[in-house]
Order: sequence, then C-alpha cells, then structure tokens
Amino acid sequence: MDCHKYSYYVCIIPDRNKKAFYELFAGKDLFGFILIRRWGRIGTKGQPGKKQRFHKQMGMLKEYERVRQERINRGYVQVNQTYHKIMNNQEN
Repeated sequence: MDCHKYSYYVCIIPDRNKKAFYELFAGKDLFGFILIRRWGRIGTKGQPGKKQRFHKQMGMLKEYERVRQERINRGYVQVNQTYHKIMNNQEN
C-alpha cells in the first residue's frame, strides 16, 4: 500500500478523564484510493476503524483534510509517531 498522508492526533482532558487518540491514513492500494481512520483510548489498540474507498485521489485528499480539520476543532493535537509509542509504553 502506498502512503500519501498519515497523521496521529491526541486529545487529553484530565478533568473529563479523556485520553483519546485518532489515527488517519490516506493511501493507494490495488483497488484505488483509501482513507483509513482508527480511534480509541490512549494505551489501547482502539476501535477497528473505518475504511472509505475513493475512485479519485482528489476526493480522498479532500475527505482527509475535512476529517483532519474536524479533529483539530474538537480539541485534538497532532503529534508524531514517537509520542504514540511512548504513551503506549507508559500505559503498560
């Protein structure tokens, strides 16, 4: 699978006991363009996620940007993959 874009977001709100992550992957496979989302509580595998297929790359990228902006508007902050690994190791 070809990766076009990848983002990892976290939302930590101690007052609400919220420690959530959201993973967003846009790429191309044998059947066309695909957008994969995965979310859950930090330290877990999370939900199985959601996959959307697109015939055109532009449609996939527009949806990627829409979801990305939606996560930011809901209080999520983009972090790198190293942060994700550190947080998972602290939970175990």
